[in-house]
Amino acid sequence: MKIFLPFKNELNPYLEEIIINSAHTFVYDSYNKYNASYDIVNIHWPEAIYEWMEPTSKELEDLEKNILEWKKNSVLIYTKHDYQRNKGTTSNFTKLFKLIELHSDIFIHLGHYSKNLYEQKYPNAKHEIVFHPIFENSLEIYSKRKARKLLGIDQDDIVIIAPGNIRSFKERKMVLKSFKSIKLSNKVLISTNMRSELQHDFPGRVRMRQFFDVQTFFVERFKHKHLPPKFIFNYGVMDTRSLSLRMSAADVVLVPRVDILNSGIVFLGLSFGKVIVGPAVGNIEEQLKELSFPIFNPHSISSVAQALNKGIKISINENDIKKPLAKYSAINVAKEFDRILLNINKS
Repeated sequence: MKIFLPFKNELNPYLEEIIINSAHTFVYDSYNKYNASYDIVNIHWPEAIYEWMEPTSKELEDLEKNILEWKKNSVLIYTKHDYQRNKGTTSNFTKLFKLIELHSDIFIHLGHYSKNLYEQKYPNAKHEIVFHPIFENSLEIYSKRKARKLLGIDQDDIVIIAPGNIRSFKERKMVLKSFKSIKLSNKVLISTNMRSELQHDFPGRVRMRQFFDVQTFFVERFKHKHLPPKFIFNYGVMDTRSLSLRMSAADVVLVPRVDILNSGIVFLGLSFGKVIVGPAVGNIEEQLKELSFPIFNPHSISSVAQALNKGIKISINENDIKKPLAKYSAINVAKEFDRILLNINKS
């Protein structure tokens, strides 16, 4: 079967793990380059249709016309990664998500929480579960000893990593305060993309900037306060080798999210055989409970700190961290996706 992905190919490791192991053909292209030879149109991130930019009202009208054309010859599948745009929604982003949801023939969910939630909202659509794969082809795994040597981290340190982009000040506060509350002297915090700028701008800053840039002052002050060896922070997109080294060096993976449906960070942690500590929200809660990893209330710093302490104890006391469940292997995830497509073809 031919599957149309109406967005730019950005080599997303989640998709690549499935594509490598699937029996079907996947084609990335602009949403208006669809043709009737495609059996399936599969949307993952609605924002990606417009290269992550906010669509205009006219563009949304145009998209709906395109969707109605797609559905004359193809099945529309929506893989539900997010409730809404993670970096803060707007009226048109909200309309975009709603538009995709309303016209989807099949929802693919990454967990039971999501399936149960959206089955109630959209009972006329079909709802399936295809789990998130671990990353078997995308990242290189180093020994912890080698990774720490290359990064200048002591072998006896307790290393916590908060991977991914810290998207909000709420996430930053949660990560920093919970880490600082841990009563250990030999602790290290790694962030692969920390947020450093001011939370809010203020009137007069532009005029004032010719004499003194407050934003730059606070960014530099933040960076100066969070230096190695205790803090190993990156402030932008990181290449895969650097990410692999930092993940390999860690003891505990902290999922730095507050209100979210899914997080690939859980599966990043599983791929490296790490203890994972994450929020009791969305599909993440069921995934971590299934693996007996600590969960926390993301709105309580003390809850996050308690979960981190539990995670540290597991990393110290268990020589063999639980292996990822077979259902999360890339080949099994792809097989489940292919099974759903085969059933469409039969119906």
